[in-house]
Amino acid sequence: MENILIDALPTSVEINGEDWPVDWGYRALILCEIDLFAPNKSDEQKMMEVLNIFYMDNVPDDLDEAMRQFLYFFSGGISSEETGTGQGSSSGKRAYDFDQDASMIYAAFRSQYGINLNQTRDRDLHWWEFLAMFNSLNEDHLISKVMYWRTVNLKDVPKSEKKFIKNMKKRYAIHTEQIKVDKKVKLARRNAKMKEYVRKRMEECHKQEK
Repeated sequence: MENILIDALPTSVEINGEDWPVDWGYRALILCEIDLFAPNKSDEQKMMEVLNIFYMDNVPDDLDEAMRQFLYFFSGGISSEETGTGQGSSSGKRAYDFDQDASMIYAAFRSQYGINLNQTRDRDLHWWEFLAMFNSLNEDHLISKVMYWRTVNLKDVPKSEKKFIKNMKKRYAIHTEQIKVDKKVKLARRNAKMKEYVRKRMEECHKQEK
């Protein structure tokens, strides 16, 4: 395992004895994570989109190993046995969302590190550097508080704080595109039923007029 303090950070991965260049910048891996949590895509579609981003449209033939190496890199150099998405907690709940929490993450990096993520080029900040800083954000940042509220078990907090944290959980709940999709589907079905109802009513009126 590479040591971020003394080792050169990786810009490629080894697959079957061959080095494969990868997009190691923080923006590319953020896009990969967003894709991994996209609710309206199949697992196969997510995998291929992620691999195409990571391997810069030059995906190795050994897809299993390609994904294993991606997960190793994505986790910041953790072995496949320990690899996760970086999104979870001991509660199994997602702590953050790069789309929904973009402004809070931006503000935290700007405040604590003086880094303007909006103007930082992809190749000026390695994904592992970004992860190290993200995981070390001070507790006083809003994003740190929000991640705590989302993942803390209400059983583990004092009774006097339960109501507040419950409200914060609701306020900062991670929204997914699936909710929007479901609403659109329900709305489309409702509109279709309404149109069918109107059509039948018009047919009945025409029959009565005759």
